[in-house]
Amino acid sequence: MRRFVRIGLAALAGAVLWCPPYEAKAQQTLSIVNNGGAVQEASRKAWYEPFSKETGVRIVEDNWNQEYAKLRGQIETNTLKWDVVEITYNLMALGCDEGYLEKIDWSKHLDVKDFEAAGGVTECAVPIMSVVGGLAYDADKIKGDVPKTWADFWNLKRWPGKRGLIYRPSSLEIALIADGVPLDKVIATLKSPAGVDRAFKKLDEIKPHIHWWKSGAESMQILATGEVAMTYAWNGRVAVANEKDNRNFGFAYDGGFVLSNQYLAVMKGTPKKDLATKFVAYASSASPLAAFAREMRYGPPNVKALKEVDARLLAMLPHDKMDKAYIQGGEEYRNFWLENQDALTQRLAKWAAQ
Repeated sequence: MRRFVRIGLAALAGAVLWCPPYEAKAQQTLSIVNNGGAVQEASRKAWYEPFSKETGVRIVEDNWNQEYAKLRGQIETNTLKWDVVEITYNLMALGCDEGYLEKIDWSKHLDVKDFEAAGGVTECAVPIMSVVGGLAYDADKIKGDVPKTWADFWNLKRWPGKRGLIYRPSSLEIALIADGVPLDKVIATLKSPAGVDRAFKKLDEIKPHIHWWKSGAESMQILATGEVAMTYAWNGRVAVANEKDNRNFGFAYDGGFVLSNQYLAVMKGTPKKDLATKFVAYASSASPLAAFAREMRYGPPNVKALKEVDARLLAMLPHDKMDKAYIQGGEEYRNFWLENQDALTQRLAKWAAQ
């Protein structure tokens, strides 16, 4: 009997010894969509890689051109692909209003006072870069008599060539500025049917010469290849192209420039809401936001982050030209685009196709 017991115990020990090991727990992931190109590279260096190193979470990257239908479709078809989304002010306001973005009490996760000077956090999102949109041109091709205003942008006789504009209804705002509407009267003008018609009429003047672009990377590509003589572009994209691609692009502030924030928001219904919120709080904190600003050359909306960027970067930001800024924000602006975003998007598409 003892012999059989010894044999049985030996067999049991062998079974334990040779039992295949448990599979390692799958690495947690977080899916984040951004604007691609230089923004994606900067996000990876400043946010994704450090966050992964700190938490062990793997970031799954995606990019988009702010096509709202892609965001809306994921929610309405219950095929959620993203957890965190980088989004413009207009689409953030729309997504929040329609219930496609999570409403979060950000005061539990960060100091909301740090963002007040840049317009503040919203119930659905935190600003992570202050973007300037303005008139860009290739200074190697246009020398001496360079364009300075949006009226110059429309002057095809003096500066022949194609014009790059972003394929969004916000280009109507640029058209009105070019038509002489004061910066503080643009939205008030657009609020009337006559104002919208006026903007389209102004676009009519250069319609055959417009090259519509859909991403910041594309705006730089068409300028670099000479497909356009000048383009609406974002200052950070221009700065990165000049520094990293050895370009000599000029950027005009004095004729009026657009100032807006880009945001990080959490997709409604993500099962990773807590982790997504943690990432947004991390990315918008001072040091990671300053690191992103150094990579992308956009102003950080967190006042504490400003203390961590060098004087060279501060000199590139239009802090001393704010009287020329057309700010895409505020209650009037938000309400206008909440009411008119879809209709004007459709009208622009129809107009451009004719």
